[in-house]
Amino acid sequence: PGHGGKDVGASHFGLHEKHLTLDIARSLREELERVGLRVVMTRESDRFIPLRDRPGVANRLEASLFVSVHVNANRSPRVFGAEVYYPRESVVSPAAPWPPSVQASEVDATSTVARQVLWDLVLGRTRLSSRRLAAAVCGTLKEELRVRCTVKSARFAVLREARMPSVLVEVGYVSNRAESERLSREAYRRAAARAIARGIVSYVRALGTQHI
Repeated sequence: PGHGGKDVGASHFGLHEKHLTLDIARSLREELERVGLRVVMTRESDRFIPLRDRPGVANRLEASLFVSVHVNANRSPRVFGAEVYYPRESVVSPAAPWPPSVQASEVDATSTVARQVLWDLVLGRTRLSSRRLAAAVCGTLKEELRVRCTVKSARFAVLREARMPSVLVEVGYVSNRAESERLSREAYRRAAARAIARGIVSYVRALGTQHI
């Protein structure tokens, strides 16, 4: 769930993004666990988690997927619709371990250039998978919520630093009165969670769990 604690996120019509995202993420976890997937939340309550620490949780756990849940806002109240982002680029710390399946003994362990090149090769494939995941989630949001949805690439920190397929889902614009009213309803938030879950599950089943 995006934001939390001191980071309220988008706030319009009495709604706060940090509360909406936590509620949607909790429902999303229920939906995914129902079909046998293991889910780890970056936060379980209204507390602030630094941006870098969020994908850091997924990296430490060697998670298969990373999904960040948000609601959007715009200066124009006429802007509406869902958006799903995938990483435009990836960032790897010089202190990062070697990529999976690469042994330091096989290469020059002192070369940070070699480490970065190998990570670039791995994460290039990961970005393609992220785009497929984004398309799957966007498709189910359109079908389930009857909303306009677009797939976009971005340099968001939570996406750039994840070492696995990752997406950031903007469920709707809380600055748009009609979407804000829908987001205020628990039934709609649960429907959004079901739609996101359905997209994730379709992506996983298309590849086979051994390949995600």
